[in-house]
Amino acid sequence: MKRATVALRFSELLLALLKGKTGLLDALGILAREGIEKPVRERAFSLLMIMKKGKGLSESLRIIGEGKAFLEPLYITLIAAAELTGSIEAVLGRIASDLQRKQRAKENLLNILIYPATIVFLAIAGTIGIILKGMPLFISAGLLSAVIVETAKTGIGLAALVLLLGGGGLFFVYFRIFNEDSPESRIFYLLDFLMKSNITLTDALSQCIMSLGHTKFGSALVKIKKDIVSGVSFSEAFARTKCFSPYVLGWLSIADINGNLNEISGSIRDHYLQKESKIREVAAKLIEPAVIVLVGIYVLIIMATVILPILSYSGGIL
Repeated sequence: MKRATVALRFSELLLALLKGKTGLLDALGILAREGIEKPVRERAFSLLMIMKKGKGLSESLRIIGEGKAFLEPLYITLIAAAELTGSIEAVLGRIASDLQRKQRAKENLLNILIYPATIVFLAIAGTIGIILKGMPLFISAGLLSAVIVETAKTGIGLAALVLLLGGGGLFFVYFRIFNEDSPESRIFYLLDFLMKSNITLTDALSQCIMSLGHTKFGSALVKIKKDIVSGVSFSEAFARTKCFSPYVLGWLSIADINGNLNEISGSIRDHYLQKESKIREVAAKLIEPAVIVLVGIYVLIIMATVILPILSYSGGIL
């Protein structure tokens, strides 16, 4: 089972047990029994052993992170907040919903990439066929000289390289678009939940910093926290980092005036989720034109370095 699948299955099963009024340790004990999927069972057992030593769930999840990590830092941060507020069921429900959303996005990604992957595979297979079967036939028929053969091989290799790099680049870009949420979305996703759980602003920022780690936005949040502690307004602290759009800073200015930062954080979170959804819709529509352009470049290279030299040489013979 993949990590995301393990995380979803674990969250759903643990949530179902807790809703049935089963205690957390008892629930983990049930998940650690035979009959549960092995990856889920192993992680539940590891958590149970650590928690029996007096550790909390979030701390235990961080401890088993080495080699057995299956929940992202974002979710562990939410669980840590839930431990303070006693809302573990609500958080697990939120985590399960978010994991289901990401799973659907991955499924959409696979469906979208089937077409370009097929095209690239057929083109590469055709290239190999030309090199292994076509070239020897032309040589045996006396239609190619040694110079033309070397030129053709170079051209075919270049075309294949362009196709592989282009296809790999497309896959990487689409994987990032469909598989990962933006750091801004994660920040306000956390702030929305933490502030509504009556956690102080500085503590909420500390949790966000822990979730983002040593990244650009993690460093920005460290500066924001220091500025806020020193008396700088929330919107000004965010503006100083130059990491956030005027749209976000405008909302934060309103939060400074009205004192409703928890509500504003939810609005900003929704803004980023809608923005990312639109980006994914546009990306899904652009994949076919992108593949057509990539294959067009491939064909153009083949024509210029293989077909035209062959036709020119054959015409010279005739």
